[in-house]
Amino acid sequence: MLNGAFPILLTAFDDKDALDLGAIGALLDFYRELGLPGVLALGQASEMLLLDDEERFRVAEFVGGHPRGNLAAAVVGNFGATLAEQARSLQRIYDMGADVVVVALSLLPSAEGLGEQLLELAGMVKPDTRLGVYEIPEPEHRLLSPAEAGEIAGSGRYYFMKETSRDPEIFRGKVKAAAGSGLKIYQANLKALPPSMEMGSAGFCGWMPMVAPELCAQVCDMSLPAALRRLAHDKLTAFNDVMVAHGFPASAKHILAGRGIPIQPYSREGAARKFFEIGSAALDDYIARNAPFAAVSFAEEA
Repeated sequence: MLNGAFPILLTAFDDKDALDLGAIGALLDFYRELGLPGVLALGQASEMLLLDDEERFRVAEFVGGHPRGNLAAAVVGNFGATLAEQARSLQRIYDMGADVVVVALSLLPSAEGLGEQLLELAGMVKPDTRLGVYEIPEPEHRLLSPAEAGEIAGSGRYYFMKETSRDPEIFRGKVKAAAGSGLKIYQANLKALPPSMEMGSAGFCGWMPMVAPELCAQVCDMSLPAALRRLAHDKLTAFNDVMVAHGFPASAKHILAGRGIPIQPYSREGAARKFFEIGSAALDDYIARNAPFAAVSFAEEA
């Protein structure tokens, strides 16, 4: 897994509420052509919790089989009521072509002993299966402790983690615990991103890499001057606020359509209704006036 901006892959729907796999393929092509390190499929923003199992496996199979070049696919895959069922689901999705198959903590059978369950799952799938972890906030927000992060890192089986504590010091503890292992830890929270990058984050896996990966890449590029990274973060924060105010994830799909992706704004998420209630005029005007996709330069401070 490479460092940098790591978008969550939106799930596209048509006007009959059916999966639009063609639009998902266009998103994968878009991110591949931008040279991004990878995507997280079937995350919370992918509306994974609002899909049935058949739809989840259809998305996973499509992503796994789609030409991606150097774009890695991390795919959430622990579906089922028991660890044994979840292990079979993880293996099935990995065998479909995922580069990493990800365990969503809130889907584990128990809220107790998260690290133990992760290690047990690792022993129930094939030894060459590359695993990941996602501290998905719903339906219950479960977090690994730094000690647990160190345990799974030390197993040599886990390669990806989306960290959602929103606490830079907790994040620091997990990064420190995983140091020297193959586990890369990505920050999910935009506000916590700058200090997390200073602490050794592998990058940003959140909402804004979906629509503005160029700016996200700047914030994640530690070779750039701190002032320039801060300027890019400020621009991202303002854009994020506008996107959320217009009914995410429908607003994100509309933004991507404006970038040339053949995706429609249809969504199953309740918050997305706001997009259809207020329309896109103010969002479109903001984009036209602020060019929020463009990488920043010091000239913008003038």
